[in-house]
Amino acid sequence: MSLFDDKKSKDQNPIVSAHEAWVGILYSCISADNQITDSETAALSRVLHSKEQFIGIDIAPLYAKSYTLRIEMGQLKYLSACCEWIQKEDKETVFALALEVLLADGKLEKEEKNIIEVLSNRLQIKAAMTSKIIEVIFLKNKGNNKVI
Repeated sequence: MSLFDDKKSKDQNPIVSAHEAWVGILYSCISADNQITDSETAALSRVLHSKEQFIGIDIAPLYAKSYTLRIEMGQLKYLSACCEWIQKEDKETVFALALEVLLADGKLEKEEKNIIEVLSNRLQIKAAMTSKIIEVIFLKNKGNNKVI
């Protein structure tokens, strides 16, 4: 893919910023089972607000856009569009945070497996790193009985 192709792809992408992409990916993770609890939304907000790049960013409109685009585009296509905006140095971090949200209950459903696969591929996370991140997040969340 050339630089021109990448720009053209981003120009046609309804995601217009890295902030939208981060929220879109993480929002898609909490909505993977088509049920979003207040605790999941609160946890997502805490995760985002803990990141320096989200200081002073109003996340509510980003949630609203994520909700709309996820429905319009479909979950997997939306995730792919979001991944185009993630900077190389942030890819593993976003992937780990996405897994944190997906695996907070210590279970991995079919839809969640699909999301992990799409994210790993679209973010171009190497297989060895993907395995390490999954292992650590599973260990961290072992024994959880509810979504954070």
